[in-house]
Amino acid sequence: MTEQTTPPFPITQILVPVDMRHKEASRLAIESAVYLAGPAGANVSILTVTNPLGTHLTEMPEARKPEFDAFVAEEAERLGHAITPLFESHEAVNETIQKVIAKHGVDFVVMATHHPRLTDHLFGSHASQTALHANCSVLILRGG
Repeated sequence: MTEQTTPPFPITQILVPVDMRHKEASRLAIESAVYLAGPAGANVSILTVTNPLGTHLTEMPEARKPEFDAFVAEEAERLGHAITPLFESHEAVNETIQKVIAKHGVDFVVMATHHPRLTDHLFGSHASQTALHANCSVLILRGG
């Protein structure tokens, strides 16, 4: 068998959804996306979705954008790969992920997940919902 240097399926746009409350848990997903993007020559985007009401009634979601942009810039520098930040504000995270996939022509999603909680058994995690409803391939990496 010969060594393959490109993925066996086309990858041009990779999306990594992250929860900024647990950004450290997303590092494996970001590193994996960049690793896959290299031989494919793919673009990588990191998405975060904030609640439109913010965490407090007096806080607008845009107040979180500078922290997110800084995080993406740090990851791009650390990994030596261009990464596009995608900052969205919406109550339904899963719906927003699907809209971003369609809008940006995403053909591969890489995301981290956690060990299931009770609500995940009832409603599913963001990762499971993305895998079930995305019209592209989804790689789910188990976190700690």
